[in-house]
Parts: sequence; structure tokens; C-alpha cells
Amino acid sequence: MKLIIGLGNIGKEYQHTRHNIGFMCLDKYASKRKLEKKSTRLYSYYKHSDCLMIMPKTYMNKSGEAYLSALTKHGVFEDILVIMDDIELPVGTIRIRTSGGDGGHNGLKSIIQKKGDSAFPRIRIGIGRSQTLTPRDYVLDNFSSEEAVKVNETLELITKWLDLYIEHDITLLLDEYSKWKAKPIPSTDGGINRPKEEE
Repeated sequence: MKLIIGLGNIGKEYQHTRHNIGFMCLDKYASKRKLEKKSTRLYSYYKHSDCLMIMPKTYMNKSGEAYLSALTKHGVFEDILVIMDDIELPVGTIRIRTSGGDGGHNGLKSIIQKKGDSAFPRIRIGIGRSQTLTPRDYVLDNFSSEEAVKVNETLELITKWLDLYIEHDITLLLDEYSKWKAKPIPSTDGGINRPKEEE
């Protein structure tokens, strides 16, 4: 069984905030596939094919506890994928890594601590930085209408990639990501950002 962890904060007041983009991604995927949301004490979840998709009900910095709870209930997962926000990337930017540090993200940090290693892929979705708000206030603020358009385009793309991960494996997802990055970056300001980066 595969596991996807979408990171966010529970509660209606956080539903459309920047820090909730992991939840938003799984909800969008579930909406497209008409999946029923279910719940345990520590996480809400969707199930599709042989994949469990969870959204921790803990505080962000305790997200690893939801991972351990899912592990206890379902046994060892053959693959794990985390979807999260990244304040260091421009809004709408997608960056995928197969391993690495927590990048200062408390949710990812908690999962790494509970899992005991960082050797699992993660999809980072850019939410940008504010010149006026503190990072804490900024990530808990709602997306602007302009940002929401970019974010929706980003989530539409990622949900297509998730099908590749769920029905096949991470390799096919990474192949599609590499092809997407190689496309010319649009000259307009609209649309999803494809970052130029060093591998």
C-alpha cells in the first residue's frame, strides 16, 4: 500500500489558507475521483486503489503522530509521498524532491522525526513570502483571488500526477515532472511557474 500525506491545519478557519495547500490538493483529487472522506482520531483520509491519503488532525508540528497512527493500522507502506507548502518558492511553483531536509517546515520535520529518516519524496508547492506580514501570519492567511487562480492550476496538474503515482509508481510521476520542467517558461505572468533549478 502507498501513503500520501497532505499537510495542513484542521478547522474551517484554515480551510483556504496558504499553509493548507496539502489538504487542498488531496480534497481536489478526491473531488475528481468522487472519493468519500473518512476519519480516525488522528487523521481524515481517502482511499483509492491501493493508496491511503491522509490529512493529519494534529497540530502541524505533530503531523508525524498521524503518520505513526496510519502505520500502526495499515502496516508498512511500500511508498510514502508528502504534499506541502513552501514559503521559499513563488506562488504556484512546484518542486519535487525524492529526499532531503525539512526546509524549516514543522509538519515535514515531525514526519521525518517519527519515520526516522528523510528518504521519501515530497511535492513542495510555492506560496511565496510577504514583505509586510510575519511568516506565521502569512501562512495562516487566505490566498488572494489572483493567487487562488495560480494555485488552482497547480493543484489541477498535481492531481493528474497523483494518478501516475497511485496507479504506477513515483518514477512515472518524476518523469512527468521532468518533462514539464523542460517546457519553455511562458513569457506572461499568468499560469504555473516552472522553476529553473540545479539538480
